[in-house]
Parts: sequence; C-alpha cells; structure tokens
Amino acid sequence: MLKFLVLVVIVCIAGCQISATQSSTIIPQTPDLSPTPFDGWAVHEGTGIGLKIKIPYGWETYNMDSGIVLTEHMGKPETGGVLEGILIHVFIRQPSDVDISSSEGGNIAWKMLKQVMADPNYVGNALVSEPIAFDWDHHDAAYYLLNNRDGTVTLLLAMGLSDGSHMVVCHISLPENQSDRLRPLLPELLGSLTIDDIPVDVTALNHLPDPLVFPGYEDPTP
Repeated sequence: MLKFLVLVVIVCIAGCQISATQSSTIIPQTPDLSPTPFDGWAVHEGTGIGLKIKIPYGWETYNMDSGIVLTEHMGKPETGGVLEGILIHVFIRQPSDVDISSSEGGNIAWKMLKQVMADPNYVGNALVSEPIAFDWDHHDAAYYLLNNRDGTVTLLLAMGLSDGSHMVVCHISLPENQSDRLRPLLPELLGSLTIDDIPVDVTALNHLPDPLVFPGYEDPTP
C-alpha cells in the first residue's frame, strides 16, 4: 500500500540513484517562476488505466509501479536527496488500497481521504488539514494539505473514476519556503493530464483557495 507521506522521501532517494545518462538536461539551481512547456510526454499504462502528462522543460521523469513521477530538481547525494523543487507523483489508487464503496453515496474521493488522514501509517506525524470535496471535470474529487514537519509541504488531490472504485491521485510536494509557488502553477502543471487518452479539464483547479494555507501557517490575507 502506498503511503502518501513517506513517498516524498522514497522518491527522492530513488531519484538520486538514477543514472545521469538517462537525461542530458541541465537542471538550473534556481527554480523557474513557471515551468516551460516541453514537447515530451510521460506515459504509464501498467495498471490497466492509461496515464499521460507533459513533462515541463528541464524536469526529470520516471515511472513507478502505479504511476508517473515528475521532479523539478533531483535531490543531490551530498544533501541526502533533500527536496529542492516541486515533485509530482500521479498514480492510480487500486480498489484494494482503501476499502470504500461508491454504493454508499457521497463523494468517494472525500471519503477516501478522510479515511487515509485518520491512519498514522499514511500521514505519520504530519499536520493534516480537513479534506475538502469538490467536482473535478464531472468527477468526485477532494484534496487535503499536509505540513510534513520536515521542511516540505504536500497537496494531495484525489479524483474518482467512472468505474466507482479506481481513483487518480496527484501527490504534489515542495519545500515549505516555496509553497507560494504551487497554487498559481497548479492548473498548468496538471493541465496536460490525460486518463485513458481523455484530457482532464483543470478548470476546477482555478477555484481552489489562493494561496493554499498549509497546516501550521497563518493565512497571510487579511
């Protein structure tokens, strides 16, 4: 079972072990204000549901068993793989991962996140916001925010698929001192996401709170 919180650490460590011969792209040390579109796609079909998303220019990508990882800056061995930019993991949640039935009614994505946030095996000692339900391209969806207490923060988005059991989950982490970058970039970062060759309309993401206020931080707006 995927453990959302520890995924950041696992992915960063794995990223450090990837051979430099896999990409000749030079990653800038200072994060760009916005990702530049790049004519390259990351594709995953290992779960029976196809995922595809454009790779922002200069980013690295690789597959995991259940989905796609995009990372703005690979962690360096000399810093222990500490997250230096945005890291996105888009994956399919299998029906067996969390025991939730769509027959009970209500927003299935919200119910899944509500169950996950109550399980310390998933969230550890992170500060977690209450899940917020919304409609994403005519699908049940929900999100919550985490302060991982390790200098990083995470936005977790879940969207239920039409079969009533599988979900697409977008786990997006970045350093807490860059957290104000996430909300303005979110529609662009996920704007090319396709599921089984059907593009996902990200209009709903434009209506999420701006800024995203992670647990443990005060809302800077009056």
